Amino acid sequence: MTQKIPPACLWKATAMLALLGVAACGKKDDQAAGPPRQGATPVLVGEVVRKDMPVNLRAIGRVTPTQTVTLRPQVTGQIEKVHIRDGQDVKAGDVLFSIDRRPFEVALSEAKAGLTQATAQASNAMEQERRYQTLAKDGAVPQKELETAMANAKSAAGLTSGADATVQKAELNLSYCDVKAPISGRAGRVLADVGNVASAYQTDLVVINQIEPIEVTFAVPEQQLPSLQRGMGTGTLKVNAHTSLPERLDVEGHLEFMDNTVKPNTGTIDMRATFKNDPQVLWPGQYANLSVEVSVDKNAVVAPARAVQPGQESTFVFVVQPDMTVRATNVVVARTVENEAVISEGLQGGEKVVIDGQDRLKDGGKVNIKEGLEPGAPAVKEGATKPVPAPPTKAEPAPASAAKS
Repeated sequence: MTQKIPPACLWKATAMLALLGVAACGKKDDQAAGPPRQGATPVLVGEVVRKDMPVNLRAIGRVTPTQTVTLRPQVTGQIEKVHIRDGQDVKAGDVLFSIDRRPFEVALSEAKAGLTQATAQASNAMEQERRYQTLAKDGAVPQKELETAMANAKSAAGLTSGADATVQKAELNLSYCDVKAPISGRAGRVLADVGNVASAYQTDLVVINQIEPIEVTFAVPEQQLPSLQRGMGTGTLKVNAHTSLPERLDVEGHLEFMDNTVKPNTGTIDMRATFKNDPQVLWPGQYANLSVEVSVDKNAVVAPARAVQPGQESTFVFVVQPDMTVRATNVVVARTVENEAVISEGLQGGEKVVIDGQDRLKDGGKVNIKEGLEPGAPAVKEGATKPVPAPPTKAEPAPASAAKS
């Protein structure tokens, strides 16, 4: 006996079949469309070049003046005039302080008077000696009187020499009343004022530092000794210094001195570099970052340091291919200098490598070089890119009719 299906159940079954048909059609259309297309990744690129790269030894040094002089008077007296200001540049021979000259002028006059008297006595003694020698030849005077006259003449000559030395000393003391700069440099704070009594060799008047040229002292590990010795054997080593100021001003000098002993407690060697320091970039007491050029790698392969990425096994770079895809290439970095990496293996020079956007790339991926960053093109602001065409979209299939099965 056949059971009759109620109309409500028949309607539900028909609706379910229609929905399954729509889902099947949609799945078939999706499979025909394939995976969605993706646009090229915008990146910045740099060029790998070949050029000479210096091998530098880096250190931190302390700037010290070439010469430092604490100026003191050489005679005792009252300061009559101060000719400099605090912090003034001075030249060797400039008069910086004047000491009251009057006492020394009086002493010089006395010394000259004593010299005149001694000269007259010596002249008289010499004349008497000549007279006695003439009389002695005729036997008119005893030999003993002749010897006494000769001794008196020698004594008078000695007194004359002493008086002359006293005059010279008085003249020298008078010249010391003008206290002059022994070196060229920059004066510090003036330590004595007008009216102060300055004691010879005791009173500090001013400190002068010579800062043109200037020196920087530093220490390097003993492991760097062989490379330094090889570099010094080929000639004078160039040293670059830059300050930690925001301007990061650079100056160039040369290695002047390497100590003959490695310090046992630190394992370092003391070094000294000299800089012309014109203009005055380096200042005494300042710290400076130093770079000593010990050798030069000729025709080295150099890539932007930003292009080098760490990998699981080694570092690598993304090399842009002619078809605008990238290839992950393992490289060996010999060293990094500023923003450049010296490559010992993996690159030959002339390649284009990605320097920004690597986190969105994979080996073989398509790239789009950002506007103005191709080799030879002017740089543009960060974020400016070539227009990336949108991938074509497939028209949505028309919805199947609910009555179609």
